[in-house]
Amino acid sequence: MALELEIRDGSPWYLSPDVWVVSDPADVTESMPVAGTPCYLMAKVRNNGRDAATNATVRFYWANPSIGVTRNTATLIGQAFVSLAANDLQDVLCLTAWVPEFLNEGHECILAEAFHSTDPLPLSTDFNVSTDRHVAQRNLSVLLAMNGMFHLNFEMHNSLRKEQHFTALINQVPVEKVMHHFPMLVEKYKLKGRKEGKLVKAAFTDTKCADADFKEHSGNKDSFKLGPFGKQKMAITGKIEGDFAFVQITQRAEKNETGGLGFLIINQ
Repeated sequence: MALELEIRDGSPWYLSPDVWVVSDPADVTESMPVAGTPCYLMAKVRNNGRDAATNATVRFYWANPSIGVTRNTATLIGQAFVSLAANDLQDVLCLTAWVPEFLNEGHECILAEAFHSTDPLPLSTDFNVSTDRHVAQRNLSVLLAMNGMFHLNFEMHNSLRKEQHFTALINQVPVEKVMHHFPMLVEKYKLKGRKEGKLVKAAFTDTKCADADFKEHSGNKDSFKLGPFGKQKMAITGKIEGDFAFVQITQRAEKNETGGLGFLIINQ
């Protein structure tokens, strides 16, 4: 292909290191979004093709902490333009400010997509992040735990025009597998030298504390149906032991992974 634009996915794919937040357009150092405070999005765009790209479009979106988000459920923040030589890459800034909502305490999902008239996006409202090189997603939150307890509200989405059966699973991931992509988090929260902990309890529940009924909740796996283009509000409550842990929620439709959400839990 003569022109081949790409914003890299992460590992897992919904934790891209090439989409990030900055607090000031004059300072492109990565920062964490703060509820109610204007910030800006950036994306690292590559041209893997043989031809130059003139005025390629880069769009930036935010969504509530959610899994299975589409262009219909995400909110467009703004767009920018970039020209790239063959095998070139550039950091692209969206000059439209974004204000994370207090509703989600600043925890949001961000996405960016790059395209050109000679390298267009697929004809779909789905982002198809895992298979489409044009688009990348960072669905990453930081949660501050009190005595090891944490709680997060999020949403599950069905991006198809038919009812689907989904399974959601909570599991811990070794920090070393993901944090090397996000050195800012390691530095900001002074993780180096601290003890990585373990996830000892987790459940899909609205309960914010590990009360007497906590052990009776649905546990670390939940199954449900969503109608065409449907969504469901969900919440997770859990407990870690140790200084910090990285936990992810994955959503599957039958055997296919349709989305995920990662969060770094810091024990205060």
